[in-house]
Amino acid sequence: MGVHGAATAGAREGRVDPLLADRVVEALLLVGLPVAHGGHGPGVHLLATDGLDGSDGLGGFDADRWPVTLRWICSPRLEGAAAAADARSPWPRTRQVVADSMETALAELLPALGLNATRATADGPTLVGPGDCDAPARTAADSSPAPNAEDAAGPEADPAVAAAVRRGAALAGLPLARGPRTAGVAYAACRPAADAAAATDGTAEAVDGQAAAVVDVAWQPSPHLPGTPSVATAVREAMHHAVGTALAVCGLRTSWHRPAGSAPHLHVADH
Repeated sequence: MGVHGAATAGAREGRVDPLLADRVVEALLLVGLPVAHGGHGPGVHLLATDGLDGSDGLGGFDADRWPVTLRWICSPRLEGAAAAADARSPWPRTRQVVADSMETALAELLPALGLNATRATADGPTLVGPGDCDAPARTAADSSPAPNAEDAAGPEADPAVAAAVRRGAALAGLPLARGPRTAGVAYAACRPAADAAAATDGTAEAVDGQAAAVVDVAWQPSPHLPGTPSVATAVREAMHHAVGTALAVCGLRTSWHRPAGSAPHLHVADH
C-alpha cells in the first residue's frame, strides 16, 4: 500500500510499459495535471493494471487492452484525514468525490490526446490503453485563455473568495495557475455583463437576499496543449466540470453561467 493508502489500496508490484507511461505522462503534462511519482501525491498515480487485485473492481477488464490504471491522489491533508476518519466524518466522502471527478475527467479527455481510456466502474479507477499513435502535435494552444488572477487587466478578484478557491484547490490536490502561461486552477473577478441573469441556480449570486462576492473559475492547461478545437474542447469541458465538483465538495458554492454569445463558465462563492 502506498503512502496514501485509500488511493492505492489493492496495488502490488507491477511493471508499467515505459513507452505507454511516457505517452500518458506527456498527455497529463499537456493538460496541466501533476503526476504522483511513486504514489506520492497530489496528482495522477500510474499503476500497472496487472498489479492490482480485485478490490478495485477490475474484474472482467483485459489488462492487455488496458495496461495502465490511473488514480487521483488528493493533497496529503485530505488523504490523511480520510484515512484516519471514523464513520461519521465527512472526509472519506470528500476524498472520494474529488477522486471520482478527476478520474472521470481523465477518461473523458485522454482520448482526445490519442489514448484509449475508460472508467472501470462508476467509482473505479481510469483504465488506459495505447490508442491512436497519431495524437495531435504538441504546439502552443490557440484557444482563449482562462481567467487568471495574475492578469494585469481587469478588476481584482474578491480577496476572500480568491483565498477560498486557493484553499479548496489545495485540499483537492489541484495546482493553481500562477500566471497566464502556467497550468492549473485560474480565477478572476466575475465578469459583470448579464451574468446574474444567466445563472443556472442563482445560489452564487445572493445569500439571504444579500449580494455575494463571486469569482470566475476555470482550468488553464499547459500553453503547449494542442489548439485543435476537439482537443481544447475536450480538456476544457472535462476539467471545468471536475474543478467545479472538487471545489463544491471542498466547501465552496458553485454555479454554471451561460451568458448569451459566450461559452458557459463557472462562478464560485465562499460559504
